[in-house]
Amino acid sequence: MSPELSLYLGLGFFLGLGGCLLIQRLVLRLERKEAEETAQELLEVAEDKAKDYRDEANQRADEFREKLNDKHEDEILKMQKAIEAIERDIEDFKQSKESDYRGLQSKFDKKRQHLKKKEGALASVKNQYDELRSLHDSRQQTLVTEFLQKAETSREQIIEAIKQNLKTEAENAANQLKTDTEAVAEQNLERDAKRVLSLALNRFHRPYCSERGIGNVNFPNPDVMKRTLGEEKVHLKCLEKEAGVDVTVNEEVGYASVLGFDPVRRELGRASLEKLMHEKNLNEKRISDIVKKTKKDLFKKIRKDGIAISKELGLKGMHEDTLNMMGSLRYRYSFAQNQYFHCGEVGWLCGLLGSELGIDLKTARRSGMLHDIGKAMDHSKDGGHAVIGADFIEKNGEAAEIVHAVRAHHFDEPPSTELAYLTIAADAISGARPGARRSTMDTYHQKMQNLDKIVRSFNNVTDLFILNAGREVRVTVNSNKVDDQKALGLSKDIAKKIEEEMSYPGLIKVVVVRETHAMEVAR
Repeated sequence: MSPELSLYLGLGFFLGLGGCLLIQRLVLRLERKEAEETAQELLEVAEDKAKDYRDEANQRADEFREKLNDKHEDEILKMQKAIEAIERDIEDFKQSKESDYRGLQSKFDKKRQHLKKKEGALASVKNQYDELRSLHDSRQQTLVTEFLQKAETSREQIIEAIKQNLKTEAENAANQLKTDTEAVAEQNLERDAKRVLSLALNRFHRPYCSERGIGNVNFPNPDVMKRTLGEEKVHLKCLEKEAGVDVTVNEEVGYASVLGFDPVRRELGRASLEKLMHEKNLNEKRISDIVKKTKKDLFKKIRKDGIAISKELGLKGMHEDTLNMMGSLRYRYSFAQNQYFHCGEVGWLCGLLGSELGIDLKTARRSGMLHDIGKAMDHSKDGGHAVIGADFIEKNGEAAEIVHAVRAHHFDEPPSTELAYLTIAADAISGARPGARRSTMDTYHQKMQNLDKIVRSFNNVTDLFILNAGREVRVTVNSNKVDDQKALGLSKDIAKKIEEEMSYPGLIKVVVVRETHAMEVAR
């Protein structure tokens, strides 16, 4: 194809394309103009129809309003009549109440006038009373003057005698009232206390341990005894030196007794002596090693026992020294009662009593368990075990209320809290339980002598009898010098002095008997 032809063809193509675009634009312009005219016509038609609809709606609304007015006109009239009737009733009620008020006002005026008349009459009576009172006082003064003139006693003496009689009568009446009140209070308190004790004891199930802590060691035969003691008892002397105890041997019977103030050392000596019996070649070094090994094992057991009793009572946060001292009570006895098991019993009982009275269970158990911890140290420190134990646990971080309960459980300081009295009660229950303690002959005689001394220190005591192994003291007094009221006070004073000066388990009853002698001679 020639270049000229190609040029003409390209030129024709562009001219055709331009014509097509021009024609398309003209067509679109015409279509838009027609669409605008059509839309304008539709808008005018819609406005006309909307106007017609609006006029029709207004007309229908007017018609509906007229119908409603016609329909409710009768109801409106009825309501207006009802309102008028109510207003009339209100007016009638108002007039009626005004009439009642006027009637009440009239009655009130009459009552007030009547009261004024009564007040006048009362004033007249009061004047008459004053006149009669004045006349009575005058006559009384005249009689007193005449009596004093005739009598040898002065007026002041008579008044003093009357005062003394009135004072005596008042004191007797007050003492009788006090006695009756105390009797009723004691009866109720004893009943409530018995109920709480019954509940606590019936819930207590801890088994009793009959261990008595015998410190004797029996030798199986004389040969073993001779080998254990050594020539001239050299082995025994070495044991006494290492363990810090004294050992007495009864060669005829074949047993040895370990003696010492420290109960742990006594157990150390006893256990070491038993181990020496099984050794064939004894010398000073071997005995020293055995004692050291026994001491180490004993301390482990003490620690274990202290942890065991705290776990048994569910107590946590105990100081290490406190646990060790509790474990050492395993070898301490009081009136043949093991103090380790005694403290466990008191802990349980104190917790049970506290739960009945609303006191924290763990606090009560802790106080009961620690109450006799001082007995693990009283052999090496001066003072009572209650004070020693309280100072010890206070140093180891125990609460102030527990320290007070421990210190006061033997009245070394006056008990001032419920916890202290519970600890005292639980300690008495455990110690007074049948079979818990056994008094020796020396302690029994000492108790009898102390009771006799205390009772005879009071005046007007003519004789006394100690009954029921020291659980009752019957005191005889002179009836001419001691009346019923003084006898009551004397029994309380004797009981109080026994509590202050003696230590004993259980209770001691004090009975005061007025002795009267009647004598006549037949001739």
